[in-house]
Amino acid sequence: MPTNDAESFLDHAHLAEADFAAFERLFAARRDGNDRAHPDWELVSAHTSHLGGELQNSFAVFRPTGERGSTLPNHWEAKVYFDGAGRVLPERPGPPAPLPPLATALAAHLPGWSAQPCRLNPGRDLAELAVRLWDRHPSQWTSTTAPHSAFALDGPCGERLLVVQPHPDGQVFLRPARPDDAPEHQDFWAARPPEPLEFSADTDPAALAAEVEKRFAPAYQRAAWHARTIAVEDALVALDDLSVAYVLPPNTRHLGEPDVFESAAARDRTAWRHLDVLADQGHHLIAGIRAVTTAEDRLDRDLGPRLRRLHYAENALNGIREIRNRWEVLATRTASDDPATARIRASAQDMRNNEAWSRTPWVPVMSLAVLAQDLTPRIGHPAPNRDKQVQAAVARTERRLAGATADRAAAASPPAPAPRRIR
Repeated sequence: MPTNDAESFLDHAHLAEADFAAFERLFAARRDGNDRAHPDWELVSAHTSHLGGELQNSFAVFRPTGERGSTLPNHWEAKVYFDGAGRVLPERPGPPAPLPPLATALAAHLPGWSAQPCRLNPGRDLAELAVRLWDRHPSQWTSTTAPHSAFALDGPCGERLLVVQPHPDGQVFLRPARPDDAPEHQDFWAARPPEPLEFSADTDPAALAAEVEKRFAPAYQRAAWHARTIAVEDALVALDDLSVAYVLPPNTRHLGEPDVFESAAARDRTAWRHLDVLADQGHHLIAGIRAVTTAEDRLDRDLGPRLRRLHYAENALNGIREIRNRWEVLATRTASDDPATARIRASAQDMRNNEAWSRTPWVPVMSLAVLAQDLTPRIGHPAPNRDKQVQAAVARTERRLAGATADRAAAASPPAPAPRRIR
């Protein structure tokens, strides 16, 4: 079965000790500058990186050949990691380690947050832990030796944090992790996530929790909001362009002109990629808008009308998500590579695209993204307390009433007579 890598690689359960020995010989030969051949495997690519003079990452991809290739499912390639001595680190899936005491202590100081342990097997599991990071800083641990402890913290507003301690008595690193629904393309998350935090091993958990609440959580919310807003805006602009794209009449030759589609199905196929982004990211913006707006905003001359139209976009996005959910069920049932099944799946996919395209007029073009941009300054700040808002409004009203009463009383009382001059 494939792994959860970006590409499909062979599960190590299909490999034997002889395969791992062949990998080590071929990797050593490549490292020594030799092109040694093997009857069962060939080395496709190898990568080794260092950080501060320490081995950071070392892996290679091998392709089965000859009889060995015929015994493996679908001829998938094998990806393996190596330690500093060039020994293979086989993938040994196991249960996650128990939560370290720091995780329990941090969760106790962070209401609404939850902690989950991370797998720390040397090799692919550890490398994938680094892939989950959401920043451009290199990881402070290597793929050849497991950190002493690592766990994930999930916040109530979608925050995701990795806490890693590479050595038992070493520094504790707090790193932002990618949101669960982050798209595969990196440009989406070009926003600046919170900077990594670093603490000594003896730091009080209460101080760590305070730093998470003060710095990490607001910065994470703002970065995710910025990224989602850009993604929705780009998707809406693309859909607006597609709405005026030219669809060629039947039996007309397509000469590769830009913004011209050979059929409505081709246009809808392009539109689906943007509709898929809206289905993933739009509901985050709608929930965020409602979380930071108040009843007074609905009376605002500019915000009010747009807030009252928000349910149109929400209904359209819910419809697109419903269409996608139905399609996912059908795709699971038609996962076979049989030609007849593939044709049924392609036809159903065109029907999905067409039905989703019919929902686009109900998404007010650009209004959702513009509204989200206008409310960006409120993201990451504590929501106003409704009771305090009411108390402040009552106090303002009482002051205005008291002032008006005093003015009326002053106006009703006759002016004092001017003093008479006595000769």
